[in-house]
Amino acid sequence: MTLSGRILIGLLAGVATGLFFGEMVAWMKVVGDVFVQLLQITVLPYIIASLISGIGHMSMAHARNLAWRGVVVLLFIWAMALTLIFCAALAFPDIDTASFFGSAAPLFVEEVNLLELYLPANIFYSLTNNLVPAVVLFSILVGVSLITIDEKQEILKFFDSIAAAMARINQLVVQLTPFGIFAIAAAAAGTMTIDEVGRVQVYLVTYIALALLITFWIFPGLISAMSGIPFKDVFNTFRDPLVTAFATGNQFVVLPQIAENCKALLKRHGADSEDAQSAVDILVPVSFNFPSLGKLLVLLFVLFSAWFTDVDLAFGDRVSLAFGGLLSLFGSINVAVPYMLNSLKIPADMFQLFLVTGIVVGRFGAMLAALHIIVLSVIGSLALVGRLKVSAQSMVRYLVISALAMVVMIAGLRVYFEVFVPPPAPRDEVLANVSLSNEWLPFTVSTEVPERDVTRMEGARLDHIFETGVLQVGYRPDNLPCSFITPAGKLVGFDVEMAQYLAIDLGVELEFVPFEFDELKPMLDSGQIDVAMSCIASLPDRFTMASFSRAYLELRLAFVALDHQRHIFDDLEALRSQPELRVALIHSNYHEERLKHLIPNAEFVRLESAEAFFTDDTHGADALVLTVEEGSAYAYRYPRFTVIEPPAKVGYPAAYAVPKGDIETIEFLNNWVELKRMEGTTDAMYNYWMLGGAAESRQPRWSIVRDVLGWID
Repeated sequence: MTLSGRILIGLLAGVATGLFFGEMVAWMKVVGDVFVQLLQITVLPYIIASLISGIGHMSMAHARNLAWRGVVVLLFIWAMALTLIFCAALAFPDIDTASFFGSAAPLFVEEVNLLELYLPANIFYSLTNNLVPAVVLFSILVGVSLITIDEKQEILKFFDSIAAAMARINQLVVQLTPFGIFAIAAAAAGTMTIDEVGRVQVYLVTYIALALLITFWIFPGLISAMSGIPFKDVFNTFRDPLVTAFATGNQFVVLPQIAENCKALLKRHGADSEDAQSAVDILVPVSFNFPSLGKLLVLLFVLFSAWFTDVDLAFGDRVSLAFGGLLSLFGSINVAVPYMLNSLKIPADMFQLFLVTGIVVGRFGAMLAALHIIVLSVIGSLALVGRLKVSAQSMVRYLVISALAMVVMIAGLRVYFEVFVPPPAPRDEVLANVSLSNEWLPFTVSTEVPERDVTRMEGARLDHIFETGVLQVGYRPDNLPCSFITPAGKLVGFDVEMAQYLAIDLGVELEFVPFEFDELKPMLDSGQIDVAMSCIASLPDRFTMASFSRAYLELRLAFVALDHQRHIFDDLEALRSQPELRVALIHSNYHEERLKHLIPNAEFVRLESAEAFFTDDTHGADALVLTVEEGSAYAYRYPRFTVIEPPAKVGYPAAYAVPKGDIETIEFLNNWVELKRMEGTTDAMYNYWMLGGAAESRQPRWSIVRDVLGWID
């Protein structure tokens, strides 16, 4: 049986094992990691030895010729890849209102030192930190310098021997591939989950369909059409490294294998000259450092993100994406994607979705990257030695078949998406599945603000609660994440849970009554509510309405603004220099006076609710001042917006409001707040409601042994 066959068996057996045992085989990831690191042992030494040897054996004229032809082939492959990507995006279905994805977590973009990545100031540092572009540049410089040295044969023999030894070691390790792939597949199938399904499948299915078409026809067919080498021979030669790259999710580890297979293919078809062999030794490691097809398919995700978030891209935007995206991909993908999203004004939260979907598409991307290196190396080497056999008939046949295949793929995907892609959900259902962490006792919820009652209730409110046996808690219906009503009509939130604890500790029933700030004082005074619990900031101007307990949370002030404008609010000087800045505030005058000193040129507008900022454009505000906690929840629902904490951190207390002057109830609440803090209840609720725990209720990974056979709990 061929190595490819054994690798495929290992892959299928690993997937079956993972599905059967689920998370019980997660430990096998360690075995897979050991295998990948064994493959990596030879890669950097191979790159150095093969580049120095390959370039050193050439004359300066041959080296210039190879560089020129290699650049032409690379540009041709890039142009072809971009055409395929933008054509594949035509498969996205026509839906009036695209979906959305939000993340409550702040966005942290990886920063890469490009000078360190590409310039080997210290080659030993570059080797230690696996900075491949810097290692390649160092090797190219050494190889080019050897071209001009007369007595170089001994040193070239040394590097030839090192390259041969590394190739031999790699061949031995590759024999373990079926076992390593089994472990990797078992661990992945046992633990991998994709939470964002539904319409995210538009991207996943399109990506996979395009990847398979390129792998099984377009790129192998291109080699065959331009070289005259039979398609079957081309494909069979590179099955092993492609399967290995797919299974490991790493094209770097198969570079030695690709080089040896390229040389074997050229030799079988009469192109085994020393120049061709040297060209392979140069092109394989060098091509690794340029944006490959695996990287370029990131542009498909950006196009999907625009569709997903209902952002219209004009022709100029697409041209900018093609050129700007290509240049940005010379660096890290995790830097390039946020840059491209920001440049097209696509919500930055989509980067979180990119990381999630990368679990699936990453393996196809590694396979395509390996295929990219193969195409460049084979065509580039044949071009150097003049063995390309391009005929008009073969190219026309290849282009016609490729075009028909793309048309069939796009039409088939559109039909599939029309049938299986779910319709967009209403925006207010983003948090529809959020529930209380525990429902300790039943409670009633009123949804209408009661009419004002001017009658003032005398006595301590605590006594009234004990007399009636009912705790009436005031809440704000749309105050995410402290108190809000889900589309299913359930009242949930941080303070809803805390009110349950309070009612239990008092031994009374619980009733929730909505309030508005204008009605807070009369509702407290009249006894329509006993206490207001809804992340109320105890700011000085509010003490005219009520008395407040000790702070139970320290809230942090932030701006909520459009993603692509976040850089303005990150920098205080940039903020002050904005000529027509409008900032929205809610309720309190406290922040307005301080913000006037911070940004004196800004105009302030007052809104009745945070929701109005996101749903009503007539206010004309550029940003909304909210707490980080509230802003994160709204940014989750409205992903075009993000939360920016100002450079100077501003915190203020959240407290519970009781009738003004009710000292006995205040003292009770102060003691109760401290009790809940000391026993950890407040921290637990903060983690659940403010840090995203409510959206992360994780179930054990589905497995046959647990969910079908029932052998384990």
